[in-house]
Amino acid sequence: MKHWAVRLSVLILIILAARQPDLELQNPGKVISYKGLVQPTDYRGVTNETCTANRLTSVEHPFIENTLPAIEKAFELGADTVHLNVHATADKELAIFHDWTLDCRTNGEGVTSKKTMEYLKTLDAGYGYSVGEEEIYPLRDKGVGLIPSLTEVLAQFPEKSFLLNVKTAGPESMEVLTSHLNKLTSEQRSRISFMGIQSISEEIVEQFPDQMTYSKEVGKRCLVKYIFIGWSRYYPGSCSNTTLVIPEQFGKILWGWPEQFAARAQQNGSEVYLYQTKQPYSSSSDLREQGIGLFTADMFGLSSKN
Repeated sequence: MKHWAVRLSVLILIILAARQPDLELQNPGKVISYKGLVQPTDYRGVTNETCTANRLTSVEHPFIENTLPAIEKAFELGADTVHLNVHATADKELAIFHDWTLDCRTNGEGVTSKKTMEYLKTLDAGYGYSVGEEEIYPLRDKGVGLIPSLTEVLAQFPEKSFLLNVKTAGPESMEVLTSHLNKLTSEQRSRISFMGIQSISEEIVEQFPDQMTYSKEVGKRCLVKYIFIGWSRYYPGSCSNTTLVIPEQFGKILWGWPEQFAARAQQNGSEVYLYQTKQPYSSSSDLREQGIGLFTADMFGLSSKN
């Protein structure tokens, strides 16, 4: 008898959930441009140790990732937000650069965070980029002095939004980061969100409770819970007030995907993005009209279709 009562209760819950009116979508999805602009790259088999600068499949434009010209062009092509990589430096600056070390992409050597911003400014940011196995370096000598600081980026684009991936963890790095954030107004901080290492996200939120952060760990906790109970219209607290980045293959198994999932997220202060960093741009993954933003590495492809 008890089993029938449980089954009946579940059935009633499902009927009640199904009868609830759909939520109204508040906003269409936005666009995040990956590292400003990147060249088409072969990411097969890539790990955290892989140098991707020598895995270009072609060179489609003159821009070098994580530099001011690339950022400017990304916004010109329609990006709402630009994703950038950040390292704390030896002289307590925040450098915009991808790799833990300098050897792959530049003509410098050593650990990025052990260098000063002044030294990074002497390097060629395009030095190490090559196409496949070819000994051809199409961006060499075109990136001298182009590694910017976060201060420069925010000064040049005072009204724009950025998603920052802080690559260096530890107390010294966090001290540098929080020092810079404390110098910003609340309005300036509202245009910055963070993704990356869980420990960094936790420390940022501890000191700046309203700051938007995202990490894979938070994403997993949020989405696993949602998969099991999302049918009931319940939206987990771990999915609230954050930036959710969903791999392309994962979205289809989420309740209410895409529009109702996006509406629920928006109602709870979150933004949802589909992660499409592989090129070329695919219109089948562009769900902005259904409230799902696009995290893309191909702004040129996207702009040509719009």
